[in-house]
Amino acid sequence: MKNDRFLNGIVSGIGILILIALVLFFIRQQQAEYRPNDTPNDVVHNYILALLKQDYEHAYAFLADNEEKPSLAQFQQELRRSVNEINRVSVTIGDVFLTDETASVTLSMSQSYGGPITRTSWYTETAQLVRQNNTWKIISMPYPLWSWNWYYSEAKPLP
Repeated sequence: MKNDRFLNGIVSGIGILILIALVLFFIRQQQAEYRPNDTPNDVVHNYILALLKQDYEHAYAFLADNEEKPSLAQFQQELRRSVNEINRVSVTIGDVFLTDETASVTLSMSQSYGGPITRTSWYTETAQLVRQNNTWKIISMPYPLWSWNWYYSEAKPLP
């Protein structure tokens, strides 16, 4: 009789732990949400979230419109190659530095590298944005959230 109560207690405890784990899993899944696109840091947040969700069309909408903008196909192709690196990057959005039509957003980044011994690199980068039609658009982000050849124009010789 005592053994049955003890066994029932263990099974009940395991069931409660599983239930708590499931609740925490679903709560954490719901934390990442899109924000209004009113500020440069919100635009950067939404762009990164779209990349993590592999919603490349949504992420593409945050890019500035100019002649160096990649096509949607180029954008998707480059980011699909970098999915593993993007998933290993953690980004904390920091200070925003505004001028009239441009903004710089500080990004504290950490990137883990696989292998038998996990290494993590910590570094600070910036995202650059420009205001177009009263909307903030991205013109540069650090790797792996961006490709080096987007919004890049080659130097032209002086006349």
